[in-house]
Amino acid sequence: MGRGKRIALIAAIAGLIIIGLIGVLAFSPLLEGDLSSHPQSSSENVAAAKARLLAADGPQINPECRSIIIDSGYKEARSVVLLHGFTSCPAQWATIAKAYAAAGYNVVVPRLPGHGYSDRLTSAPSDVTPQQLADTTDDAIDLAAQLGHRVTVVGLSAGDSLAAWAAAHRNDVAEADVIAPLMLPRVLPEFAVAPVARIAGHIPDYYLWWDGDKKEALATPPYAYPRYSLRALGAFLALGRNAQHDVTRTTQLERLLIITNANDGAVSNTPLVGYEDVMRPVTKQIDVYEFPSADQFTRDLVTINGENQAQIKAIYAKLATLLNLPNLSV
Repeated sequence: MGRGKRIALIAAIAGLIIIGLIGVLAFSPLLEGDLSSHPQSSSENVAAAKARLLAADGPQINPECRSIIIDSGYKEARSVVLLHGFTSCPAQWATIAKAYAAAGYNVVVPRLPGHGYSDRLTSAPSDVTPQQLADTTDDAIDLAAQLGHRVTVVGLSAGDSLAAWAAAHRNDVAEADVIAPLMLPRVLPEFAVAPVARIAGHIPDYYLWWDGDKKEALATPPYAYPRYSLRALGAFLALGRNAQHDVTRTTQLERLLIITNANDGAVSNTPLVGYEDVMRPVTKQIDVYEFPSADQFTRDLVTINGENQAQIKAIYAKLATLLNLPNLSV
């Protein structure tokens, strides 16, 4: 065998070994890491905690997408953390945040890592890790716990993965409301979710357009990204999977509200059955509501100027009842 053929054979064998190792790691828990919650003590004053959250929004962040804090100046009976969706930003929650404030809540809406950049084609999502998402969620809840005696966490889409994770781990979360959860994207078969969550951060990233025809011209809403990172998707899925398999809270969650959409073409609601099952022993009340397919609402059930803007009044009317927000309206 000539020298060139030997080199080619060695390279082929090495490639097969690497592919085999990746396959083994993808289907084992070795790459999952520790995603437990790490609440901070309340020794940090509210002003310092607020400043730390807002300091993450540098000049590269779209002003419309900066973290939102609505603080009455007093520790209220209730506070809420609102966690935005995949490739969106805090602006998504602006109207609902005001409704919570009108209902007497102090409100925290953190900008999630890699999101909200003025450059809508930024590669920042490639740097997102599950630990960053967990830390940001912890920081937001730490602040909310200082602003209210009873903390509610509400998530939309990928923000639901974080809300579900928080409910599974943090005793100071009294209520978790998850809306259109992103735990099983329809672009992935169910058996592939765990491998993607495990290896996404260890292989080259790849971006997909939300709309293959419009591509970067997609601007509904105008601040959201027109494409998404598979690595960032894997990071959110890792938190969602952890919530389904690793419940560590030792007190009862007062209420778990799960809102799904039968007409959602982006996700499957199958994993929520498992999440309900693991949360039931540590939850006093579980409420479930599904928007019927006849309503023909698409994925984003929150954003005023999003894909459901023509039907947002009807959606908000139902959310007002489900979330106990009588002042919620467009």
